[in-house]
Amino acid sequence: MDTAMNRFAAYFAVSSLCLTGTALAAAEGTAVGVRPDALARAASDERVLFVGSDVSVGETIVTGPRGNVQLLFDDQTRLVVGPGSTLEIETYLLAGSGVDTFAVNALAGTFRFISGSSPKSAYSINTPTASIAVRGTEFDLTVGGGRSFVLLYEGALTICRSSNCVNLTNRCDIGTVAGSSANLFSWRDDERNRVVPNFPLSNIQSSFLPPFRVSGGQACLVPPPQPASGSLVDRSTGRPAPAQNQPCTDPQNC
Repeated sequence: MDTAMNRFAAYFAVSSLCLTGTALAAAEGTAVGVRPDALARAASDERVLFVGSDVSVGETIVTGPRGNVQLLFDDQTRLVVGPGSTLEIETYLLAGSGVDTFAVNALAGTFRFISGSSPKSAYSINTPTASIAVRGTEFDLTVGGGRSFVLLYEGALTICRSSNCVNLTNRCDIGTVAGSSANLFSWRDDERNRVVPNFPLSNIQSSFLPPFRVSGGQACLVPPPQPASGSLVDRSTGRPAPAQNQPCTDPQNC
């Protein structure tokens, strides 16, 4: 049962770890928020996850249709495994105050990734159809039906299918991989509206602990306001360009 006391205890735990950087003694990460059903599976073992459960390299996190898990790792990386999802923790190698290699396989479902203190080169995120390189990033990821979708909130990332890659550098950019192609949709691309429904986590993030929420996430799910008639548009972001002083062409009215 999701009581107020349980939610307070979970929030206190994740806040304490974020502030102090306390190392996890026996594992690479901890489930600081759990909504049943959620399991951790290894080669010969399966266990139910609760708030405070450790997760380790080689384990696969599996959630039920209404479950989710919020994972906090030693380097303060935060991962949400959304409803009906499967994620494998492949590699986690510590190096000083960060990690040398942090690799996960997002096999199916919906996920949120908020990078921690480790160098950007440490992170490796793979799906059955794509690979993702991150650069100080907050993003949502959805995997299924032979396709991968990413929605960028902060930072930058690159999503690739073999040698076909697209770079996401602006807030609300969407990248998709299907078949052998990779595509980029900026905030003002009309076609992005057909892929937006693949990102459900911002609509349910009120149930997440505060460190696992993204600011203004729902704003990336709605069409942008149309610019006023005659206004300029910044082609790099799809947003209205800042107003600029225009030269006066009618001296009598200047």
